[in-house]
Amino acid sequence: MHASACGRTAPLAGGLFMAILGVLALGACGSTRGDPVPALLVHDPGGATPTDPLAGTDMESCAVFLDEQCRNGVLSECDLYDVKAHKFPSTIDPLVRRVFLFERWYDRYHQPDGQTANRVFTGPTPAGTPEAEWGALDHFAAYDGVGDSAIWTGAALNAYALRYLVTGTEADYERMVTKTKQLLILFDVTGIPGYVARYHGLIVAPGAPKTDEHIVRYNADFFDDNDHYFDPVNAPGLPDVYRDGIIDGQGKTWDGTPYWHGHPSIDQYSGPMTAFPLVFGLLRDEDQDTKDRITHEMTCYLNRLGRIEIRNLQQNQEALDAVRDFFSRGLLRLDPGDMDLSTLDTVVAYANRSINSTNEDTFDRSCPDAPALKPYRVLDATSDDFILDLLTLAKDLQGDKETTPESIDHIYVVSVRGGDAMHMIHLAAMAYYFTGREVYRKFLYDELIGNLHALQVANLMSSLRTPRWCRSFYGSHITFSPFWSLLELLDDSPLRTELAKVMDVELEQKDMYNLDNAKFDFMYAGTVPDDIATAKAQAVAEAIRAVETLGGNGGVLDDPRRTYDIDRQWLLAHLPDGNEPICPTEDERAFCEDGFKVFGVRIPGKPITSECTGAPGECQLSDGCAQAQARDALPMRYRPWTDFLWQRNPFEIGVQYSVQGQEQSPGLDLTEAYWLGRRYGYITSGRNLVLAWRNLGSCQ
Repeated sequence: MHASACGRTAPLAGGLFMAILGVLALGACGSTRGDPVPALLVHDPGGATPTDPLAGTDMESCAVFLDEQCRNGVLSECDLYDVKAHKFPSTIDPLVRRVFLFERWYDRYHQPDGQTANRVFTGPTPAGTPEAEWGALDHFAAYDGVGDSAIWTGAALNAYALRYLVTGTEADYERMVTKTKQLLILFDVTGIPGYVARYHGLIVAPGAPKTDEHIVRYNADFFDDNDHYFDPVNAPGLPDVYRDGIIDGQGKTWDGTPYWHGHPSIDQYSGPMTAFPLVFGLLRDEDQDTKDRITHEMTCYLNRLGRIEIRNLQQNQEALDAVRDFFSRGLLRLDPGDMDLSTLDTVVAYANRSINSTNEDTFDRSCPDAPALKPYRVLDATSDDFILDLLTLAKDLQGDKETTPESIDHIYVVSVRGGDAMHMIHLAAMAYYFTGREVYRKFLYDELIGNLHALQVANLMSSLRTPRWCRSFYGSHITFSPFWSLLELLDDSPLRTELAKVMDVELEQKDMYNLDNAKFDFMYAGTVPDDIATAKAQAVAEAIRAVETLGGNGGVLDDPRRTYDIDRQWLLAHLPDGNEPICPTEDERAFCEDGFKVFGVRIPGKPITSECTGAPGECQLSDGCAQAQARDALPMRYRPWTDFLWQRNPFEIGVQYSVQGQEQSPGLDLTEAYWLGRRYGYITSGRNLVLAWRNLGSCQ
């Protein structure tokens, strides 16, 4: 349909310092103002609509592996069918079977009302426990991780859409559409266009029946400043229980109070931002309403972002010294031609303002018509109140700790942070793809690239790399997933070429090269052209190796991933050949722990040391002990349990839990990576296989 050129991008740092300082910088790259605005070349990321291989046959597709149905006296099972051989094969590739098992477990046990959650059990769950036992309601205790439901429901939708692209079956299309609507409900419940809830649920009275179909709280004691009641009439796609209550075994109705949890971070938006552009082009004419809802929510999100400016930095030497102090601590590694942050005079940021208990009655629930070009908040570095204003802004950015009427959920510091610059480019390109409106093309070229120099800032994406002992690995995941979506959205153009170079230099070469991250590897290899990619073959090989060995972590590969111990002493003695434990240097410890001062305010670091105990793998430092980590990324079978493997530390050695196997992950780390590999043809196992109903005989 309708793209650019100028500079290159990854997350710099987070926390309180970036709350204060991450709002400090603006550069220049060559404005397009006065020049013709370049074409913004975007296209359908999914490409051609897939063909249903079962159309015109007597086979009917199905969605959930091993489900059974009794219909018209015939018992059927949902099984893998070979569309070329026209039969149900007697043997299935182990990886393919494991992927469809993981998808079954997600669909059946990890999506209450379509929201992604970890499943917590009433007690230990040994590896190899049959699904009939661990999936029983009696063994269910609660859902965990619901505060991250928006991002992981987006990851699930991405996996659903990729599966449909590969299989083309009608059941997989309907599965994708249903999940799209469920993700959109997370916007509906807030009643604020473009504002996503982390999750929604019901509050019921103590004594109400236990259920694993919904996220249920049995009292309101957990409520905080970011929890809100809502009227389910505003979210018509919700199940009837939100309006009519839960009915127990004796026919008694237990009324529920619907609520949603807010204060969404950038990572929560990264789920919808990654999946929606792919889904949008796959939706059919009869689902135009769903396409319209996607357009409305994502453009309103962009347009709602409030602009903040910090001006006249060149006239405040102390402010500039603070910038230089932070960016010259030994870890800033600039490439030739990278922008010089010390020349910045203005910082521009875009903030998602928070609705909370202090402003619920006055919060602006409108949807602006275009992205903001005028600031709602200006900090002047020449003002006598500048330091106070900056500290007030920092306080407003800590809405998870203390809410204020001006609290901010998250902020894109376009002028400083490479990942943020990429996100804003993505949001503008996405809005233009959805609508074709010139206002978004001009915002991307005139404002983001021309005035705010977003492409130059993008080239700083991985210039600051914190030591692995205090690194937030999830920050990379928040960046590379929407970045992949952006590259998929852009057609061949100077803009896409420049951004592909960023993906290679800043993410592959500097950030992800040693993490054995299958999701990133497939996204990188599938979108960066051969003449730009410097490590495509290596990325594909390690991604395939990771996916083939990822599965249950308790000793049974065809098992869900759960909280099982990995003995640290044993693993230290059995690290793979060529790998070895390493310790932080004193400089790395200091960077992580010491913190630093900005305008006389001490910014605390992150502790990585504690009292020495003589435990295996301790690293003796000058004032305590840190835990050794593996020099190289560990194989899948040695990595600790987590909600999503590709956003966690791959070097961590060992873990302990008080109860073995009590929490189970949704398994999306395997399924999304597998379908990415299939989508690009890097994984061939499972080719020609789709799910279809298999006749098992008669039934009542």
